[in-house]
Amino acid sequence: MTYDFSQINLQYLIHARDLTRQDPQLAATLTGLGDDLAYMLAELTPYQLSQIAQIKLPLLIPRQETWWWSRLFAALREGRAEELATIMEHATLFTVL
Repeated sequence: MTYDFSQINLQYLIHARDLTRQDPQLAATLTGLGDDLAYMLAELTPYQLSQIAQIKLPLLIPRQETWWWSRLFAALREGRAEELATIMEHATLFTVL
């Protein structure tokens, strides 16, 4: 059975982005993203964040690989669909481990 976490992912990141815009340090602490990634998240537009809806796997599982989040936010910001697909392949590997 496959579950679709796309809307949960989107809602979570919208709220995290809004918190980051209000208080970047608090958001970095609560999300575990770190200051640099929190600032990257804060800069994403609604359209860029809407691309998260393509991701069916849960993004809410603990990921301590900051490179993964940095790569995801950069791909969203730059609108690189192929890069998003590659990032999601990596996410599949993480959920299998």
